[in-house]
Amino acid sequence: MKRKKVYFITVVIGFAICMVGVIFGSRLVFQRICERRTTPWSDLGTADDDEYRILIDAYKIKNQSNETVMIQAFDNTKLIGHYYEREKGAPLIVFFHGLWGHSYLDGVPIYRITQKHNWNLLLCDLRAQGDSEGEFSTLGVLEKYDCLDWVEWAQNRFGNKNPIFLMGVSMGASIVMMSSDLELPDSVYGIIDDCGFTSTLDVIKQNNNKQISKYIPKNLFPTMLNVGTKIWGRFDLSDADACKALAHTDIPLLIIHGDEDMDKTWCNRRLYRRRLSKFQKNSACSDYFLCNKCERRM
Repeated sequence: MKRKKVYFITVVIGFAICMVGVIFGSRLVFQRICERRTTPWSDLGTADDDEYRILIDAYKIKNQSNETVMIQAFDNTKLIGHYYEREKGAPLIVFFHGLWGHSYLDGVPIYRITQKHNWNLLLCDLRAQGDSEGEFSTLGVLEKYDCLDWVEWAQNRFGNKNPIFLMGVSMGASIVMMSSDLELPDSVYGIIDDCGFTSTLDVIKQNNNKQISKYIPKNLFPTMLNVGTKIWGRFDLSDADACKALAHTDIPLLIIHGDEDMDKTWCNRRLYRRRLSKFQKNSACSDYFLCNKCERRM
């Protein structure tokens, strides 16, 4: 009897220790990945030539005359965007930057293209980033609805006949794809995926397998994050899945990735297979052709 009691107490204590570890571990992982932070721009003095040119252009874009737009998301979070108008009635590109990125920096290539063709451009700050409100990023789970809110703003502002293209880079690209199965209006003519990924959990697991020590269980970090988002953020990462969304939309999709970006190539192959019946093989062009092939397709 006494032995059974000791065994029971040991099991209870072990379970309690595991639960405390999960709670504290998930909190730490959630803070590291999701909580708001300020990411400084690179130093011009230490930047290489390519980075220097991008930084200079980003500073010019930031200081260029534009309209600061504020909307209220479905959960009352205030979201900020910067609108650059070139020509009334011209196509509008709604652009979303990557996780902990900057709309001015990530938006340099599309800014150049839209400026060249007199298209209008809206650079959006994701929730919990830039000038937008929010305590933490939901890694696409709520941001896809923010994308829909920006589209509704554009339609109310410019009417339902003005062409809209949704574009993003990295997580921003995944967000616009995740929004594709929401009630987007017919004025959304296309979606442009620049180095996006299939789902948040996919890319976390892939990066985790490369970076974590072989002595640590590979699923530990993704599991802690998945638990942390549910406990501390009250959102489910399984809701951030671009493949699921693309399977339920007919909106044209342009996939862009770099030749040497094998992680995104793997993701884009999955995305491409989902859309194989709708797009030609050369839809997934390389970064080298970004300013040639891709802008002609748009």
